[in-house]
Amino acid sequence: MASRRSAPSRVELPHIEPMLATTGPMPTGPSWAAEVKWDGARSLAYLPGDGSVQLVGRNLTDYTDRFPEIAEALSPVAGPLILDGEIVVMGPSGAPSFNLLQQRVHRSRLAAVRAGAASMPALYIVFDVPHTDRPLTGEPYYERRHRLEELHLDRPRVRAPAAWSTVEDAFTWTREHRLEGLVAKRVDSPYRFGRAAEWRKVKHIQVSDVLIGGWLPGGPHGATVRAVLVGVQLDQGLLFAGSVGTGFDTAERRALAAALRRLDAPVSPFTPASFGLPRGAEVRFVRPELTAEVAYLEVTEAGRLRQPVWRGLRGT
Repeated sequence: MASRRSAPSRVELPHIEPMLATTGPMPTGPSWAAEVKWDGARSLAYLPGDGSVQLVGRNLTDYTDRFPEIAEALSPVAGPLILDGEIVVMGPSGAPSFNLLQQRVHRSRLAAVRAGAASMPALYIVFDVPHTDRPLTGEPYYERRHRLEELHLDRPRVRAPAAWSTVEDAFTWTREHRLEGLVAKRVDSPYRFGRAAEWRKVKHIQVSDVLIGGWLPGGPHGATVRAVLVGVQLDQGLLFAGSVGTGFDTAERRALAAALRRLDAPVSPFTPASFGLPRGAEVRFVRPELTAEVAYLEVTEAGRLRQPVWRGLRGT
């Protein structure tokens, strides 16, 4: 009589807090390795060994039902395992698109999730394995990377890219491919819960000139600038590129408010655009005569500057 195969057993996995990188100067030397800084949603994948998968974000958000294509791809992977990685959605250029990812993250209805998975499929980029049948959090980074490579995780919707042994090579490659940046990791670092100096993120910053077309007043009687609305001049008009609210010092906010009051305009100088500002926010439009320099991470597919930071007025 043939023996009946037993169902895979389920192992209770511990909940862990992801290790987070700090921002700092680019390190060098043989004590550091480097990986791509993926422009995605951080997620731990829990595989208890019975074929089930749970994707959990940094704030304990359950992504499992929102990215079913990733859960399905991970289901055949033998557990027990806890994987650490990022969920990304690639844009038409082949680089991660934060805009497309946001469209996927905020879908919860089943029909919308299925449509998103078909038209904007996500990838799970795995870069660490803090737990197998035992905790690996105390093991050094290079040992965990070796264990990750042994899992042979590359498959549809899942990737485990190799790391660089030199940070300089990673910096050059990520800059040439117009990626957000890199994460340098000490090769002897354990997997610590929370933010730790052994992981360091280095971002590539882009700089551009923009025209100021409006501003949000702040302080008593609108004496300071809370944020400026900026745009890029195209043949069809001034295209809205976003609002910039960081990078100013107090004196600069006051001086800029005084300069912008002298340029008051009755209507928006931008081509029709939705500003994405809080409802009820007071907006003052101006003639687009002042040019400013801003730093930013990328231009989204909607033409908006992502994480723009004020660097100053041109010609001052």
